[in-house]
Amino acid sequence: MGRILRTATAENEPILLNVSTQGPGKVLIRNSGSNDIRVGYDRSDVLLATGNNFFTIEAGITYVFDASQGVGFLSQTASLWFSSTLGASSLEIWIADDRGL
Repeated sequence: MGRILRTATAENEPILLNVSTQGPGKVLIRNSGSNDIRVGYDRSDVLLATGNNFFTIEAGITYVFDASQGVGFLSQTASLWFSSTLGASSLEIWIADDRGL
């Protein structure tokens, strides 16, 4: 079953989102906006002034991650911080796991 998250991001205003999985499946993360989005494990990592340990999701890009007990994932039990770098953007996350089955 899974769940879908869709949110708007403001420039340099980090938001914390739960992208954890509860079983095997896939996680899709899409930057559906027109500005890059930084991803990090800590709020300070995605701020424009202090960020230096982040991953950038470029505008229009979708990433797909496999998640299961035998496959590692970027954040199976924690949340991630997301922040737009040059202006507002939007983010779509689909956690397609066996939650609720």
